[in-house]
Amino acid sequence: MNTLLLNNLYNSKLFRDIDIALARLLARLAPNDPPAVPLAALFVSRAAGEGHVCIDLHQWAGHELEGPNESTAIGRCPDVDSWIDQLRSSLMVGGADSHCPLVCDRHGRVYLQRLYRHEQQLAQGLRQRAASAGQTLSPDQMEQLRSLLNRYFGNSPSDRSLDWQKIAAAITLLKRLCIISGAPGTGKTTTVAKFLGVLIEWTQETPLRIHLCAPTGKAAARLGASLSDASLSMDCPPSVAAALAKLEPSTIHRLLRTRPGGRGFVFNAQNPLATDVVVVDEASMVDLVLMDRLVQAVPKDARLVILGDKDQLASVEAGAVFGDLCRDAREKSYSTAMRDSIFGLTGMSLPSADQHELAALPLADCTVVLQKNYRFDQREGIGALTRAINLGDSGRIKQLFRKNPKATIRWEQWHSRSEFQKLLAAHVLKGYKSCLTSRDAEEALSHFSRFMILGALVKGPFGVDQLNQTATDLLQKERLINRTRPWFKGRPVMITRNSYRIGLFNGDIGLTWPNSDGRLSVWFRRESGELRAMSPQRLPEHQTAFVMTVHKSQGSEFDRALLILPDHDTPVLNRELVYTGCSRARHQLILMAQESTIDQALSRTIQRTSGLSEALWGESLIKGSDPVRCDRNCKSSTFEQES
Repeated sequence: MNTLLLNNLYNSKLFRDIDIALARLLARLAPNDPPAVPLAALFVSRAAGEGHVCIDLHQWAGHELEGPNESTAIGRCPDVDSWIDQLRSSLMVGGADSHCPLVCDRHGRVYLQRLYRHEQQLAQGLRQRAASAGQTLSPDQMEQLRSLLNRYFGNSPSDRSLDWQKIAAAITLLKRLCIISGAPGTGKTTTVAKFLGVLIEWTQETPLRIHLCAPTGKAAARLGASLSDASLSMDCPPSVAAALAKLEPSTIHRLLRTRPGGRGFVFNAQNPLATDVVVVDEASMVDLVLMDRLVQAVPKDARLVILGDKDQLASVEAGAVFGDLCRDAREKSYSTAMRDSIFGLTGMSLPSADQHELAALPLADCTVVLQKNYRFDQREGIGALTRAINLGDSGRIKQLFRKNPKATIRWEQWHSRSEFQKLLAAHVLKGYKSCLTSRDAEEALSHFSRFMILGALVKGPFGVDQLNQTATDLLQKERLINRTRPWFKGRPVMITRNSYRIGLFNGDIGLTWPNSDGRLSVWFRRESGELRAMSPQRLPEHQTAFVMTVHKSQGSEFDRALLILPDHDTPVLNRELVYTGCSRARHQLILMAQESTIDQALSRTIQRTSGLSEALWGESLIKGSDPVRCDRNCKSSTFEQES
C-alpha cells in the first residue's frame, strides 16, 4: 500500500470531507508514518458516520478497493499483520489512557479514541452494577415482597408456564440492574408500572426518588401515558396510584441537564443524580455515548432498569448498545443463586444453566426477554407478521398477507408509478382528513397521532422528502390545507436538531394550528401530556412530517401505519427496518412494497462493528467472534443510509 492509493481515495469521492480531513491531519502530524495509518483513519471515521463503533481490520485486510466505477480498482489494503504492526508503531495510535486519536486493540479493531473510551467505560459500569450485591432480604421481607408481587402480578401459573413480567419485577427487586427486552404488546410498561407500585408500597416509610426517561420527547410522552393507563387497572392503595401519577417522564437529555452550548451534562459520575430508581425506555434508540453518560450519572446504589426491543433498528449514532446487552440473554442462563431467589419471590422454577455456563456472568442474571404478547395473536395479523420478519421467513409473510388481505395487515403492490400515486392519494386523504378538519389543536394532535406514513429513504421518488411533497400537494388539491405560505394550518413538523435553549429535541413532533387570537403556533405535546405552543420563527431546524422515516418513528406507535418501501434494492433495506416499521402499528398495517423488495430486505440484517458484546459477555461466549472477511466494497452507496 502506498501514498498513491491514499491520493486516489481522497479523489474518489468515496469518503466524506470530515473523513479525509482526519486522515490528512494524521499524515501532517506524523509525516514519517506509513500510509496504512491515515488509511485506517479514513475507514474508522467513515465507519463511525455509518453507526459502527470501530472497524475490524480483518474485514478490510487484503481487500481490493473499487472506485465509483466498479471496473476501476483503486488499490489493495495491507495484510492484517502488516497493518496492525504499522498502526502500533505510529505515534497517532495508542491505548485507552493515551491522548492519541486512534486506538488499535489486540483483536485488530481500530477505534476513534473517544468511542473506545465510552465503550470500555460503559462495559465496566454495567458489569460492576450487575455484579454488585443487591439488598439483602430477611425472611420477613421476602414474605412481604412475595405477597406484593402476587397482588400486583397475580399468583404464579400452575401449569409450569413462566410469567416473565413477574420474573422481571423480581430481578428488579433483587438487583441494581435489570434489562428487559420485549416486542410491542409484551407489556414492558405494564411491568414497569407494577414493579414501581411494589417498590413504592414496600418502601412507603422512605419515599422513593424515581426518574423515568426515554431518548425522545414522544417516546417519553408515550411512556408516561402507558404508565398512567396501566396504573388505573392495578390493585394498589390510593397513595401508590397518586405517587405513580406524579411521575413525569423526560428525555434523557433533560434528565441529565445539558450544559450551555451542549458541552456535556450537569449530572455525571462526579455529580450523580439524586435518585433511587431510573427507568429508561426505548433503549434500542440510545447510542453508545449517551448510554455511557446515563449509566455514569446513575448512583451505584440506585436501581437502573433498561427497557427496549432487541429486534428493532439500532441507534442512528454509533453503536447497537441494547442489542449487545441482549445478545446472549437466555431464560436458561440464570445462576443457581438467582434461580433460587426468583423461586423464593415468585414460586416459579427456572431451567438450569446450560453447558456454556453463562450463569457465571452476572449480566445474565440481570436480563429478561418478555415472551408472551398480550396485544397481538402470534398466529395471525401483526403479531405473526413481525415474528416472521424476525425469522426472515418471506414465504410465511406472503402467506399471512394472503390469509388476511384487508383486516389487520394489508399488502398493496403496484405496476406503474401512476398506480402508486393513486394508492398513496387514497391513504393520505383517509389518514389526515380527520386531523385537518378538527376544531382545535388538542383534537387535531390527537387525530394526527393515530395514523402515519413511514418511508425507508430520505431522497429519491420513494424518499420521505418527495412523499411529503406529494402528500402536501394532494391535501392542497382537496382544499384540506391552504399552502399559500410556508406555514399553514395543519402543517406537521418534526424537529431535526436539538435546541437545548428552548427545550426541543431531534424527533419531537408538532402541529401548526391557530392559537386563541388566530395566529399560527406550532403545538407540541409535553411529556406530561399538556400542550405547548411555540412561534414558528423560534423553531430549530425542522421538516414537514406528513411522512417520516422508519428511523424517526422509533418510540412511536400509531393505530394505523402505512409502510412504503422503494421499488428497487438499496443497502438501507434490512430485516430490522421492516420489523421496526411494521411494529409501529397497533391495529392495522398497510405495506406498500414489491415482492422482490421484501425478499431483498429480509436477506439483510444490521451488523454493527464494536467490541461491546465481548467486553460485556466475555470473549469465549460471543458467537461468531472469529474475524470474518467482509464482502462489502468501498462504495459510496453506503451513504444512502439516513445519518
